[in-house]
This record gives sequence, structure tokens and C-alpha cells, in this order.
Amino acid sequence: MSITLDFNGKNLAKSKTLDLHYLPAKIDGDGEANVEQYFNNYTREATDYGSGVFTNALRGYPLMGQRLKVPEGFKGLVLQETEKPLSESSDRQLRLTGVFEEFTYWNYDKVPSNGDAYRQALIMSDVAQALAQPINEQDLEAEIARNKENTKTSP
Repeated sequence: MSITLDFNGKNLAKSKTLDLHYLPAKIDGDGEANVEQYFNNYTREATDYGSGVFTNALRGYPLMGQRLKVPEGFKGLVLQETEKPLSESSDRQLRLTGVFEEFTYWNYDKVPSNGDAYRQALIMSDVAQALAQPINEQDLEAEIARNKENTKTSP
């Protein structure tokens, strides 16, 4: 099975920017949704939980949300499948439908935190970048010396 992405740099630059929401729900539907009228109009800031925390509801279930930025050096893409595959092993083709720099991340009935699995996945890009950076000998020797000092001072 192969996956073909149907876009180029020119399409990426002129793609429309989307107002994106990541919801903790599976919705069996593939059509237009009037998010502005039926969802965004009911989003309120929940100052009791700190700045930048929002509240709303989905089908009667309370939601707590926060705006998140796409990690630096990355770009959020929305891809749509052009045709439904005939089988799991069929080739698939995806086309670019929009881009985003930030999105609203929602949780059911709890304030979003770095303990959420989804937030931890976003943080992993920073961890991977730190692990991939080369270390020179001077930095390594300084870290070894710092660890020796910490071992001497700790009980």
C-alpha cells in the first residue's frame, strides 16, 4: 500500500488557514458543519481555571479547552482522502485542504495540561530535536563536571 500526498509548495503557501478544533469525540459524519454558529458562539473563557482556558459543551458533555500553537518549525496540514480505498492494501491519495498554525485542544470536564497524552506528543518534537543535536566535547565535559558536583552535594 502506498500513500500519495497531492500538494506542492505553492499550494501550501496559498492554502486557506483553518480554525481548527481537536475534540475528544468520534463523530460518524463527513460533511459540512456550521461550527461558527453552533459551537464557537457558545465558547466562553473560564477565568476560574486560569487565563487562556475555555469552556463549551458537546452533546451535553462539558468541554475544557485551550489554544495551542503548532510546534516551531512545523506546519499543521489538513489532508482529505480523494477516494475511499477498496481495501486496506489499496493505494491511497490525500490532497491538501487547508493549513493551521494553532488550534483549540479540548478535554472532557478537565483542564488541559501537559499530562494529557496529546500534549505530550506535541512536546516530543522538542525532545526529539534536543536528542538529535550534536554534542561537542566541551559541553560533555561541562555536564560530567556538573553531575560530579551534584553527587558530592547530595546526601
